[in-house]
Amino acid sequence: MGTSIQVGRAKGCIRMHIHVPTENRYTPIDYIMGIGTVTKVAIENLLAQMDDIQKSAQINFAAVEPGHIAVVVVSPGSGLSRIFASLGVAAVVAGGQTMNPSTQDILSSFENLPTDKIIILPNNKNIVMAANQAKDVTVKQVRVVPSRTVPQGLAAMLSLIPDGDVDSVADRMTKAISNVKTGEITVATRSVEIDGVVVKDGQVIALLDGKLVVSAETVEQGVMDLLEKAEAGEHEIVTLFYGEGMTHVEANRIADVIRNKYSSLEIEVQEGAQPHYQFIISIE
Repeated sequence: MGTSIQVGRAKGCIRMHIHVPTENRYTPIDYIMGIGTVTKVAIENLLAQMDDIQKSAQINFAAVEPGHIAVVVVSPGSGLSRIFASLGVAAVVAGGQTMNPSTQDILSSFENLPTDKIIILPNNKNIVMAANQAKDVTVKQVRVVPSRTVPQGLAAMLSLIPDGDVDSVADRMTKAISNVKTGEITVATRSVEIDGVVVKDGQVIALLDGKLVVSAETVEQGVMDLLEKAEAGEHEIVTLFYGEGMTHVEANRIADVIRNKYSSLEIEVQEGAQPHYQFIISIE
């Protein structure tokens, strides 16, 4: 009937995923109704999703009111930048692994904003210093929330109160970054052994909160082994931000593999468009 078929059993039910042509979208449902009871159905149009992605290329930042808090974030990908914008950031500085922005880049992002209350989310351990240097060379009230990963930055944004006290809000956002684990999937550029993990050049590797924890032969295996290391089954939400070298269809396929193993988890897939990393993974 179709392709990309995934089938799994969980809590007395059979869960199935399948890609079918639009004109045959009800065929699998009709078939299942002939052999059992359908309890839940979700239909998504992948072509429409890709069209939505193209239409959302324009980033619309939050309007900044004088006297309110403006948040500046460092983002490694256009998809992640759009997500940050949807959460209320006022400006984005491009940067991340191998492309660290300068102090001047960060300073320029907020100097002309119509408020003197600024919070910076570096979202990378290598950018925290530049963010603090930008804080020290401006007359504005700048606070740096020391987010070391993108998922930490996203978690912090959920605690933003634009008209709140800048110190209190910065404290709330700083506490929020501890509520999330970060996974990263990439490819090794050299052979190495770190913390007992043996890696060969070209293998897929997984990092958990910045620490190398897994080497694998495929991205799927790397993701699944990482989630096991992170004890994902004890959490509630896993969000996959797929990189510029990963397709939406492949990201969805891997998400379905996760759903089959962790039936209690809520799995979300978002375009991150970050370079170097097939996935940045938020585990909450």
